[in-house]
Amino acid sequence: MSSGLYRGHLVHTRRDRHARRTFRYPLYVACIDLDELPALHRGLRLFSHNRPNLFALRDRDYEDGAAGLRGAFDRALAAHGVPPPAHARLVTQLRVAGYVFNPVSFFLGYDAAGALTAAVAEINNTYGGRHRYVLGPAERAGAAFRTEKDFFVSPFLHGPATYDWSFDAPLDGDALGITVDVRDADGARVLVAHLDGARTPLSDRALAAAAVRYPLMTVQVIGLIHWQALKLHRARVPYRRPGLDHRPLDPTPPGRSYSSLRR
Repeated sequence: MSSGLYRGHLVHTRRDRHARRTFRYPLYVACIDLDELPALHRGLRLFSHNRPNLFALRDRDYEDGAAGLRGAFDRALAAHGVPPPAHARLVTQLRVAGYVFNPVSFFLGYDAAGALTAAVAEINNTYGGRHRYVLGPAERAGAAFRTEKDFFVSPFLHGPATYDWSFDAPLDGDALGITVDVRDADGARVLVAHLDGARTPLSDRALAAAAVRYPLMTVQVIGLIHWQALKLHRARVPYRRPGLDHRPLDPTPPGRSYSSLRR
């Protein structure tokens, strides 16, 4: 089996005029070979595909999931003029005891030689919005992929921005590293998010160990998001909710307070 778990850390560093803070949390993510899903479903006791289990992966949790996850990935790339990859992996949080929230999942596409050629970053915000950034040859910017921000993510970070997506993700490698570098309209870095992890093959033993070491991981994810939001709230960083279209909002007007923006 090519699928595995990567156990490591998530680090966020924010540096803008409203807040300067860093946090680091332990976590694990699954890296699923999308062509292995039937075999994983049959062969593992603690994991199921589209069925309830302690750990589960459901197609409906992802954009265009009715097409199947491999089909959804290939269709997203095709709509962007990118051919289907030889190998497809999904880096994501699994459902744990029926619950999941994925701030971001990555569909990674590799050619026959194992080189990363394209990716889809699927983002969910806490207001029910979902958006895909397709990263292909047109988005290449040196060693990274670059896109313009066009989706509301954080109620505490607004204005025009670019994302630089960097992947240190060899096919089924022993280690995984993904970095998102957010820059404002002036090119200043305002946020860096970095995920790293060491690989262990996906097995019932590995899943049982993850359940013991990281109980209710996906509940922890949403809990930590709100904990950090509370800290920003207490620091009086301006807060703004998204519109119905989940488009990015303009920068916070200078001098406006948190309380005035809430109303």
